[in-house]
Amino acid sequence: QVFRYLQFSAVWVEPRRMAPMALDRVTTALAALSAVSALAVPDVEISPGVKMPMIAFGTYRGSLTTCSVVEGVHQWLEIGGRHIDTAHDYGTEADVGKALAESNVKREDIFITTKIPGPIGSDAVQKMVLDETLPKLGVEYVDLLLIHTPCLDFKDFPNKCGSKLQKERLDTWRGITELRKQGKVRAIGVSNYLAEQVKEVIDEFKEAPAVNQVQWHLAHHDETLRSAMHSYGVTLEAWASLGGPTAQGSTSISLGDERLKKLAGRYGMSTAQLELRWETQRGVVPVTATCTKDHAVGDLNAFNFTLSEEDLEYLDGLKAVDDIPMFVG
Repeated sequence: QVFRYLQFSAVWVEPRRMAPMALDRVTTALAALSAVSALAVPDVEISPGVKMPMIAFGTYRGSLTTCSVVEGVHQWLEIGGRHIDTAHDYGTEADVGKALAESNVKREDIFITTKIPGPIGSDAVQKMVLDETLPKLGVEYVDLLLIHTPCLDFKDFPNKCGSKLQKERLDTWRGITELRKQGKVRAIGVSNYLAEQVKEVIDEFKEAPAVNQVQWHLAHHDETLRSAMHSYGVTLEAWASLGGPTAQGSTSISLGDERLKKLAGRYGMSTAQLELRWETQRGVVPVTATCTKDHAVGDLNAFNFTLSEEDLEYLDGLKAVDDIPMFVG
């Protein structure tokens, strides 16, 4: 009830028409809304002493069509979001840095994830992070550093190189462990890795990556990979967490799908919240992105209900409409 009141105030009140005392009350209400959102997001411990908020704001430009990266990050922080995801290859680290510098949120209260390109080697990754990544972000350290892809050539994205480049991948991992020793990175992980490629790291270094960020949404989820990551102690994180234009290699299930709308309606939630909650209850941390404030607030409050096991299993087996066989009688 408190949240609904505050949301109503945030959307409909026009400050210029209000008396100073009333304006103060709205300002207080908006601040409270941020606190409610921030408190609603649980953490997951991805490495000893490193807790990661279970939803992130992604800064890939292609996902932000009606706002700038700076504006999107500003809004996320203002409403209580505390996890920001960026990457060298997105070209948005400087934008994130600008938004962080302009924010009143303390650095230690923000969880920053960034990614370095594929297996570029130990020396190159250390130089990139020290000379480019940290200065662009304007910070002394990042909370999570991921190797963006196991492949060098972007035409192989997300993962078409298989067992090739194993030596290069391991050398790059060696470099990010050095950055961790220097205190420039708190936790280290990978992105778009197969289970076999994660096992390479475990076999060589006797430790598992903290995170493996992969494509994950209702129409694309590799349960064999999820099981393997769970057994290794690796937290899965989802890019293209709601499908849409950034999804690759599969037909997404639209948020307007009548099956999702019917199920979401039973819980009094949006279809986006339904899909995000399906992911988090399965132990997957979604990276989402939106310029719309109501949608961002909804994303942060996608933890305020619990899907039944029956409904989780229903969503596990949901197919995109194009994948459903059509029979002619």
